[in-house]
Amino acid sequence: SAYVIAYDVGTTGLKTCLFEIDKKIKPIVNSYGSYNLYILENGGAEQDAEEWWDAMCTTTKEIFTKTDIKPEQIAGISFCSQMQALVLVDKNGDPVRRPMSYMDQRAKEELKKYMAYGLQIAGANIVPLL
Repeated sequence: SAYVIAYDVGTTGLKTCLFEIDKKIKPIVNSYGSYNLYILENGGAEQDAEEWWDAMCTTTKEIFTKTDIKPEQIAGISFCSQMQALVLVDKNGDPVRRPMSYMDQRAKEELKKYMAYGLQIAGANIVPLL
């Protein structure tokens, strides 16, 4: 058997699951850690990458307290996340600002204005063709 840790970085929390990989994929144990979603007056929606990291560390430690499986037995890790959230970092790898959430509405006017000008193929919007 091999063991894999999967992390689901969600909008308001992180789900961490430990799976056994053999002839079947078997969930062993899971943990959940919450964090904030910062809704700003100007339509912004941001999260804190340090809160993501804290939740990841906390939930990882917790799954190892709930099972006899040791960290050195982990064969792989997997991540999934909500939409795209760019984390800008300085030369030391520290975040320089909070990442914007997919819920951020600060560019809604630009979106409305330029949505009609996207790439087109034979008169059709390219997005449905992708």
